[in-house]
Amino acid sequence: MAAATSRAVTAELNRRADLLSGLLRNPSWQLMEQEIDRKVGRLKQTAMNLALVPEGADQRKLDTVRGNIAALVWMKGVPRSAQHTLERFLREQGIEEEFIPGEES
Repeated sequence: MAAATSRAVTAELNRRADLLSGLLRNPSWQLMEQEIDRKVGRLKQTAMNLALVPEGADQRKLDTVRGNIAALVWMKGVPRSAQHTLERFLREQGIEEEFIPGEES
């Protein structure tokens, strides 16, 4: 019974990885990545401005900015991580590399 559950969980994870990796081929995702990069740049500038305040930096605000940057970077990396996970799984299953999404022959 555990093997069947494990297969079902693996199949669901691979289905989700396939859907997420599909984002990389979507032109809108490329625009989203550009917007994330712009937002990260603005947040880094904000952090620099907070750190240079003559009265001293507000660590709570700096931590919030750092957390926002980390979240945006994570979000941007989700499709690529999903693609790598899917590619690794397909290789482990012995599926030919030419059939792996996102790889050039």
